[in-house]
Amino acid sequence: MIARRAVACMAALLLAGCGAAHPGTEQTPLPATGRTSAASAPSEGASLRDFGVENGPAALMLPKDLVVDYRVDNPNNVTLVIDVGQGLSTYQFLRRNLSGAGFRITADGQQSLTFTGRGWEGAYTVSESVAALTLRTP
Repeated sequence: MIARRAVACMAALLLAGCGAAHPGTEQTPLPATGRTSAASAPSEGASLRDFGVENGPAALMLPKDLVVDYRVDNPNNVTLVIDVGQGLSTYQFLRRNLSGAGFRITADGQQSLTFTGRGWEGAYTVSESVAALTLRTP
């Protein structure tokens, strides 16, 4: 089971590395943030924009109290490393809300999932030591 999680984590990290560098690349450690979101979002959700992310699908919602430790914000690649203590609850939030936001879950197991929709592919994984979301354009 640990090996499988390690592979899922590595896949997410490799997926994050697939995006080409861009002059406007922003890689910034973030303070804890989370603001209210659009009316169409789940009441406990906030958009990527609410977390200061300029790129990525506008319809993707995350828990509004999410603590983002680190982010990469490129036009073709967005990665959020989140507080591992929120990893499982974020996984459960995504499972509940992705389809309603226009995304299709393509794989789901052992607290990791992949999904596609709105011109983006995504992966989320959580283990004992890391929790991360990666989005990229195909």
